[in-house]
Amino acid sequence: MDLVALAAVQAIDTALDQARHARPRLPEVLEHQAAERDLSAVRAQIAEIRRQQSEAQRVLYSGEASTTEIYTNRARLERQMKTIIAPREAEALQHEMQTLAARRNELDDRGLELLEASSAADEEIAQLSQVEARAAEAEARAAERRAAAEADADARIAEMVAHRAAAVSAVSATDVAAYERQRAACGGVAVAAIAHGKCSGCHMEISKSELDAIKRLPADDVAECPSCARWLVR
Repeated sequence: MDLVALAAVQAIDTALDQARHARPRLPEVLEHQAAERDLSAVRAQIAEIRRQQSEAQRVLYSGEASTTEIYTNRARLERQMKTIIAPREAEALQHEMQTLAARRNELDDRGLELLEASSAADEEIAQLSQVEARAAEAEARAAERRAAAEADADARIAEMVAHRAAAVSAVSATDVAAYERQRAACGGVAVAAIAHGKCSGCHMEISKSELDAIKRLPADDVAECPSCARWLVR
């Protein structure tokens, strides 16, 4: 097995893994995501204010209907009042008319409050609409920067994929298959180097006796890290 050639493939695979991992975390991607959140937040504010306005309008229409009903009932009571002679009945009608008047005043006050609130909401929406416009512009600019950064990252990844294909072509199909199995079993790193007496894959120290045993292995044998079983380039 040509571990030197496989180490070259491993170096490209490691770089590819890092590039693919970094792509969704590019500063431009994070910036655009933040801009999207800002735009969504202001749009949600506007939508909530409009929902409240719609609910207030519903309450206002209901109050207007109740006011119309009050006027109808008052007119009926006034007609009755003209035909009543008994003081007790007249007193009862007067009380009922006073109750209707109080209820009408309540509805009028509530209607005025709703109209004032709706007017204030219109002003708030107008202000938020300006914020929304600025947020939309910022999101669009961030989207352009993100697209450019992602295109650049994709180009680099494509270049590495091409380099990998060239490196793999120098290795036998059997060795490549074994390498892929080992890579899957070892968390993406199949081939490691010995650096300062440690495995570069797991960073565990290799004892002197284990290093001596690795050095004594026949040239055709594959050396493995005693700790992680990754293949070691000698």
